[in-house]
This record gives sequence, C-alpha cells and structure tokens, in this order.
Amino acid sequence: MNHARTRGRRLAAAAVTIVLAATGGTLTALPATAAVPGAAAQEDQQATTVPFPRNADVIGAGPSGFLSKTRGTTPEFRWTWYADGSSVVLPGATTAAAGGGSDLVVTVDRSAPVAGRVVRVYDLSTPATAAPAPQEVNLDALGDGYFFEGLAGKTLLLGQYENGDTVKQYAATLDGGTPKPRWLAGAAGLECFDSEEGWTDTASALYECQLDQVGVNAKVLVDLASGATTTYLQTQDQWARPGAVSATHVAWREARMSGGRSVHGIVAHRRGKPDELWFPSDDDLTDPLYLVGSWMASGQKVHIDQSTYVDGGSNPTMRPFTVQSIETGEKEVLLTAFSSAVPGPGGSLLVRGGTPEQGEGLYRISPRADGGRPDVERVASTGQSTVVTLTGSATPKTLTGDQVAKGVDFGWDLSRADSRVRLTLTHVRSGKTVYAGWHVPYGVTAGTPRRITWHWDGKDLESPDWARPARNGEYEWKLTARPDEGIGPELVTTGRFTVTRPAAPHDFDDDGTADLLVRGTDDVLWRFGTRPTAPGGSLADAGATRVGSGWGIYDRQEAVGNIAGTAAPDVVARDRDGVLWLYQGTGDRYKPLTARTKIGAGWQTYDQLAGGSDLTGDGRVDLVATDKAGDVYLYKGTGSATAPFAPRKKIGYGWGVYNQLTATGNLAGGPAGDLLARDRAGVLWLYLGKGDGTFTARTKVGAGWGAFSGLTAVGDANGDGRADLVASNGDETFYAGTGSWSAPFQRGVPVSLTQDSSYNAVF
Repeated sequence: MNHARTRGRRLAAAAVTIVLAATGGTLTALPATAAVPGAAAQEDQQATTVPFPRNADVIGAGPSGFLSKTRGTTPEFRWTWYADGSSVVLPGATTAAAGGGSDLVVTVDRSAPVAGRVVRVYDLSTPATAAPAPQEVNLDALGDGYFFEGLAGKTLLLGQYENGDTVKQYAATLDGGTPKPRWLAGAAGLECFDSEEGWTDTASALYECQLDQVGVNAKVLVDLASGATTTYLQTQDQWARPGAVSATHVAWREARMSGGRSVHGIVAHRRGKPDELWFPSDDDLTDPLYLVGSWMASGQKVHIDQSTYVDGGSNPTMRPFTVQSIETGEKEVLLTAFSSAVPGPGGSLLVRGGTPEQGEGLYRISPRADGGRPDVERVASTGQSTVVTLTGSATPKTLTGDQVAKGVDFGWDLSRADSRVRLTLTHVRSGKTVYAGWHVPYGVTAGTPRRITWHWDGKDLESPDWARPARNGEYEWKLTARPDEGIGPELVTTGRFTVTRPAAPHDFDDDGTADLLVRGTDDVLWRFGTRPTAPGGSLADAGATRVGSGWGIYDRQEAVGNIAGTAAPDVVARDRDGVLWLYQGTGDRYKPLTARTKIGAGWQTYDQLAGGSDLTGDGRVDLVATDKAGDVYLYKGTGSATAPFAPRKKIGYGWGVYNQLTATGNLAGGPAGDLLARDRAGVLWLYLGKGDGTFTARTKVGAGWGAFSGLTAVGDANGDGRADLVASNGDETFYAGTGSWSAPFQRGVPVSLTQDSSYNAVF
C-alpha cells in the first residue's frame, strides 16, 4: 500500500484528538470517566439550555460534555459540559482537535524540539473554570518510532513504522501508570493504516489494510481489549473507502461492477457472522458512514468554503441525515442535514445538525436495546432557527420607463448570513429570466443577519448584451435562500412589480423602443428592433424576428398605432382587391400581430393611406386617405376592433400632388397629431394638426426627399421625448426630431437598422 496515499485520512475509527499544547508534567492517575447519563441526568440537561457555539463543528464527545471547533483560520476549541452549560477554551490558537468517546482529550505538541513526540492528556469530566493541567506522555520513552493516531475511550492508539514504510498498529491503556503499547495489527504481510470516520464503538477499531502478498485491500476489525482481529476482504474494490463499526456490526462503502458499470453501495456484516449484506446507495463513495447499533447513518457533509450557488448554475443537492436498518432495510430521516458527527459513549453518535422543529445544535443519536429506530435528542443548541426567514425587503411595485432606464436597486434582509442565495427575475408574459447568486461570505458567523442587494440595469432579460430596454409588463422575482449546511428548509419568497410606459406607435414588442416592420422581396414580413446608441442620440439595430409570410398580396400596409383598443400598435393592410384588413398588435416579440380581421372593401379608391396621429384630440389615433382625385378624407378612430373607423369625412382637396403621406404623431408640440406629405418633386411638407380633424397651412420642411422610397414616422425612437423619422431606400437614415415646427428634424444620420436585408416596403 502506498503510505502517502492513505496518511491524509484522519483516524475515524477513533475520531482522534490532536491539539497543540506546550505544558509539561508527567502522567498521573486519571479519574475514571463517568457513565452515560441516566434518565434523571437527561431531565436535568433538558432543564438547562446547553449552548453550542455558532459557526462550529463537533469534534469530540464524552459522557460529561463535548468538544467543538469553530471554523476559520484561527479556530477556537471549546469543551462544554452538559451539567450546567459551562465551558472552557483549550489552549493553543492553531490546534486541531477531536474526541474519542470519553471525557479525555489528548493533545500533541507540534513545536520544536519535541515536534509530536510528547502527547498530553486532559481529563474534562468535571466542570471547571479553566482547563485542567494536562498529563504528559513521552512517546520516545515507550519505544522507537511510535506516533500518535487516536483515542478510543481510555485507549491510546499508536502507529509505528517498520523498515521506514510499513505501519504497525498498537494500543496503550491510559490507567494512570506508564502506558504499555500492545500490538494490534499490521506488518507480517499486512500493512494497516487508520480507518475512515464512522466509528461509534469505543471498544473496537477498524483499520484499512492491504495484504501485501496478494495486493488485496481489507478491513481489519480489532477488539481493543483482547486484540482479537477479524479480516474482511475487499475483493471487488481496491480503494480505501469510509468504514464504520458498532458493537454489533461493521460496514463500509464499496464500488462494484454490475451490468458493465460501476455501482455504489454499502457492505455490512453482523459481527461474528460471515454473511455479507449489500445495500445499493446513491451516496458518493467519499461521504462519511456511521453505525448506531444495527443502523447505518449517512448524509452529505458540506462546508462553507465548498458551497456554490451562483448565476444560473446548479446548486449542490443537499441530502438529509438518514439511518437505514441493516436488519430490515427500513429508512428514516433523523435530521434535515448535518455538518459534523463524532462517536459518543455507549455506541451513540453526536451530530451537529438541526430540524425545523428544534432548530440547530448538537443531537445525540443512540441505539435502542430492541434494535428499533435510534433515539434522537437535542443536547445543545446554537439558539438559531433552522429556518431562514425574510425580515425585510426593499422592492418596487411599479416602475416607469425612466426609472427602469436608470437601473433599479433591490434589497432583502435574511435572518441567516450563512445561506446560499439565488435570485431569478422573470418577465411574466414572455417567460424570459435572468439569474443572480451569492456565496456565503467567508468567515461569516452562522445565524447572523445578512442583507442581499442587487442592482438591475433595466435591460431586456432576453438579451441584455443588446442593451435593449426591459419590456413593459409584469415581472416576478423569486429569492431562494438555503442554509449553507443544508440544515433546514429553503426560504422561497416572491414578489411582483410592473414596468409601465405610455403606448408607443411603433413599439411592437413592448420594450419602449421603436420597431420597423419590413416586407422582404420574398414577401416575408420581419420586425426589426431599434435602440438608442445614447440617450437622445442615433439608433442602432436591436435584432429581428420573423412575423410571417405571404405579405405580397398587399399593395398598401401601414402601422397605424393603437386603433383597436389595446396598448399595442396595430397594422392595416389593403389587398389588391381593395379590401382593408386589420392586424391587431400583441406586444409579443415573436408574434407581434394576431390573425387578420376584415375592416371592409372599396379601399382601392385611395392611393395614399396614413395612420398613427390623433387628429381630433379625443385620445384615439385616426387615419387619413387621399383618393385619386386628390381629395383627402378623415377616418376617425373608434377604438373598436370590429369597426375601428367611423364613416369618412372629407377634410380637403388638391392632395394629388403628394406621393407619400406619413402620420407623425405630435411632431411640433401643437395641440394634436401632425402629418408629413412629400410631393412628386421630392419636397417634404409639414401639416400641423389643429385638433379638430383639420390642419394649418402647410410649411416646407425641405427638398431632396425624393431620394427615399419610404418615410416611416416611428415616434420617439431615441428617448428624447420628440417624434423621429426613418427614411429608407435600401439603407436607412435617421432623422431625430427637434420639436420645432419650423425645423422639425436634425440632419439625417446613416444607420443600419434592417441588417442590409432586401425589402420593398418599410412601415
């Protein structure tokens, strides 16, 4: 066996104590350790609240008390008595410690010049205000090459190198005199090392050994009093796995081949009988294993510095601390989970864990004489609730577009800082979600409060890298907090808020920015999103989605704003037979229009249509149409999906000079919506709405607009509060609105909004 491979495992067969101390003295008689507390003592203990240090693990336990170790780089080692809850801190700031099922604690001096050659024994059976003076044992005086391995009750467990490599195992009784080592196992063809944790019987030790002559691993069970051994061969698994021993059984984890694959399980034996029992298990082969009488106990141990719970990733699956009967196979959950466990007197197991009912602390699991489910009692408390609670929060209920654009801060107050936290934010209508997560802060004290803060940048949840604003609508946040050790149920708390913006005439996916509907040369209709490059700046492409095919049947199509009573903008399209159809908007990015409904026939008399401006001042958008004679008609909006327009009303004549009309909304700050008209010479004219369905006299915007195949009034596209215009001719030019009737647009800026697609209509 490779000694270097196994020496990293600590002696769990004796759950050893290794403490750095620097006091002198000689070994003197030690008082007999106390018996397991009886019923009266149990009642007294229940009447006294025995504290268990927070952010600590149990590393030793005896009849009178227990030894704990706080987590961190400079741990504190404290012995606490059950009788009155008093405690003492053991000396040595950098110690590592554990107990051996008794009230004795053995320490090892790692400093020069002795460097581990001297061990000291503390008797902690009687409450005291300070740690008693330790008794000293010089290992060099016992013989050549002994080293300390552990403590089982009053038995000192030692190892000894043979030929510089092979290890032999010895025991020595601490009875007040000079300890006399007696050989237990190892050498003569059997190399044995300390076993894995899980031992709960102070009268026996379980060693991991290898038969040198055949290269087979074995578990060797040793009776510490008589030295009698029982060897269990591991013929199918040649790796050292965690094992456990009780007064009646021995068990260990093992991997075996079944159906061409490796399966995990536990091998168990009744002591004194050759029959082998096999229990399949989903546990990891490195998870600790314990025995309490005829019941196997196990769970997944998770430490603070190993925990992860981060963005979108999978969180560790925490398993409860369970027991399973070797005799019947029955399973029971005893604790929600655990962080540490050590053997106690009388074959008991002391577990740092918790339940929702009794909270966190130290629990004693004891075997029953009738072999039934082990008894469980809490013997010390951290004073913490196992349950994580939300003690306060700062989250929004409603948000405007301006608030979202600046980003939004969230905050939650948790009762336990030692919790891994995960947050999801979901746009309810689309189902798009973002994630955030928080580790447990390093060195945090368990049970202390913690505030979780998160800043949402207000960007679209589907693709925040596009820098698109978040969509309107309802959002749900969900905060999940899980105690770091998995002790106790998750806290799951949710809330909702709404993002609201005024309806925008060209916002087909409800994100507050303008969209272009583009009919390709293949008659497929696309929605192209836009986004401001900066507040009040130019525009950039924000992705495209396919709306549908077959749009070549129409010779006119117009984005007319909300004419059908919903918040989303609608589209009207005229087919080549003169029938006008309505496509209601949905606000859905991937299906922005519903199936069409018929408005009516006879619309072939018009050569120009323009919708999207409220020309009458009633809050509804209207439609204007010019016929081939040049007369212009107003179709007042009704807000009804079945009859979206009132009967037409003639409002002018002589409009046959224009080859395009564009309804811009309120372009110049007047009382109503406005209209742009381009004549056949390429001159663009502005008609300011008066609010009664008519217009003021036209004013000239400028010449040269004949270079464009289409003009699309997109509303406020760059976020400065003014209506803008996109001109297209295979490429796009953005004209930012100024709000001035005399010069309504800034100089045009070339933009690429349609990803260089080939199209024959933009609206």
